[in-house]
This record gives sequence, structure tokens and C-alpha cells, in this order.
Amino acid sequence: MLITTPGQDRAVVERIMTAIAAPISAHRLLVHASAGIASAPAGTPASHLLRDADAAMFTAKQRGKANWVRYAPGMEKPAQAHAQLGGDLRRALDAGEFRLVYQPIVDLRTGRVAGVEALVRWLHPERGMVPPIDFIPAAERTGLIVPLGRWVLRETCRQAAEWIAEFGPDVLEKAAPNVSVRQLHDPDFVADVRAALADSGLSASRLVLELTESAVLRGHQVLRVLHEVHDMGVRLALDDFGTGESSLSLLRAFPAAIVKLDKSFVDNIELDEPGSAAANARQAVARAVVQLADALGLDTVAEGIENQEQADRLLKLGYTVGQGYHLGRPVSAEELTARLASEQRSLRAAA
Repeated sequence: MLITTPGQDRAVVERIMTAIAAPISAHRLLVHASAGIASAPAGTPASHLLRDADAAMFTAKQRGKANWVRYAPGMEKPAQAHAQLGGDLRRALDAGEFRLVYQPIVDLRTGRVAGVEALVRWLHPERGMVPPIDFIPAAERTGLIVPLGRWVLRETCRQAAEWIAEFGPDVLEKAAPNVSVRQLHDPDFVADVRAALADSGLSASRLVLELTESAVLRGHQVLRVLHEVHDMGVRLALDDFGTGESSLSLLRAFPAAIVKLDKSFVDNIELDEPGSAAANARQAVARAVVQLADALGLDTVAEGIENQEQADRLLKLGYTVGQGYHLGRPVSAEELTARLASEQRSLRAAA
């Protein structure tokens, strides 16, 4: 935070940012800084200046590294909302307001549920069901994603073990919670996975941890943690595959068992557009991903399937498992239990 007199702010912050940007030590380390600037006439209480500079710095951080922002009236509102949301999340965790919904992962050949992806929702006492986009970023910023992720992991394992106990070992091949970067940096993460499996009785081979490329590309510590989890028998899935710059080389270092074709390559894949470069590219990428996965001994899941024509086209391209609203929307554990029971009845009737 910078507290300056009118007219000084730009010159002061530019000198500071220039000095900080210079590489330091023999290792040529780079340091970035964010600055919030507050200017006011003489006699303004220091507490007011500190408050305004802090609000401006919060805005600067929201815009990325090495930014500086001058305070403007009303700028404190997002910071206040951020602080309030962090407090609400802590209270919600303690009050048990979070719920899991489960999106089916479906065998494209039979239409049966092969697995589930576990997705967290917030049942707020006043706002109702809050979607993840409204609270996950705040949970990441505040560090509350670690205890929240721990709860998601444990609840996913418990529920999957319950389904297997009720319907038999063939009912569910995989249960997949998402894992964040912050969780992977938590020193207790591997112990949390081990405890969730032990307490639930779920086989490690049925647990799939879904990670984005940005989570995996976080240095040797993260890769060491992922290898430890992999060595336990837990499978790792690389989500949104094909969208990152390092997707192919990443598979050499990352102990993946599953790659999930990103929805962007599934959209409109069913359309036959003679001469269309976009249509040809979508199918070429989808075909290349499944062939690469086969060559490396990996399973594939096609995401974002929205109609039967897409499912049929992906099946022809070599995909046997898919996910998307056409195959099943995220539903409560009770609703998925009913679907699994219906599938079991159909199997028995056909036997």
C-alpha cells in the first residue's frame, strides 16, 4: 500500500516498481509487486488512507501481477464482499451447508453408468443453491479450498462405497472428485487420501482424482505428491485435455491413467460440413487424442456430450466412455441411487 500526497503517486510507484523488477542475487531472481495508492488532502485520518490504499491494492491484485491502481470511491466494496464471502464459507463449512451432486460418466456402448464425477454445491440458507463459480475462487484465495476439498474427497469415497455395498462391485468403476492446486500443496494431502479410502473401505483403484493441466504444472513438489498417490493405486485424470500448451509433454512426467477430451473438441463434432476446416479439425483432434491414449495405455472420457449424434460420432472415433448433459446432468446422491437401481433391474430382467 502506498500513502502519498496528490501529485506524487505516479512518480513514487513507478520508481518502486522499477526497482523491484530488477533481478536480484546471483540467481537472477525476479520479484513482482502489486500496489494500491491512496491520495488525500492534508488532515485526512491515517486510518482512512490505509483503508483506501488497501482497497486499491486488492483491486490491483485482481488484475494480475505487477499492477498498481489508484483508489477511487467505491473500490472498497469488492474487498469487503471478498472478506464477507470468506467468513460465510468458513461458517458454511462448520454448519454443513455444502452438498455433493454427481454427474454420470456413461458407457457409450450400453448407456450404463460407469462412474461419477463429484461436484460441490453450496446450499446457502438465504441464497439457495450457490453454483461453484460463485464460491470456488473465493475458497481458493482464502485457503478454505483445502478443508472443503478434504470434505469432498471423504464424502465421495463414502458415497461410492455405499453404492457398491448396495448394488455390488460391478455398479461403479470410478468415483472422481476434483482436486485443486492448493490441495496438492497441502502437506497432509496424501494422508487425507489414504484416510478417506481407509475410513470408507473404497478400493483405491475406484478413486479417480481429476486435475487440470494448470494444477499439474506446478513443479516437483506437486509431481512428487501425485506419484505418491498413484503408487497407492489411485488413478489420476487429466481434465480439459487438449487445451493447454504442454498437454502432450505433460503425459511423460504426469502419472495419468485417464485423459478427458475437452468439451471444445466435442461441440458440433457431429456436424458434417464438407470443406469445413473447423469440423475437420475437431474430429482430427478427437481422433488423435484417443489414438495417443491407446498408445500410452490410458483410458479416455469425452466431455460435454449434448446429443446422441455427438455420442455416436465419438463412439465411431474410438471413445467408449463419455460425460455430458445428454448422458446425465449432475444430480443428488438419491437421484443417482434411483438410476443405478433402475439399471440393475433392467440387467436382471435381461438375464
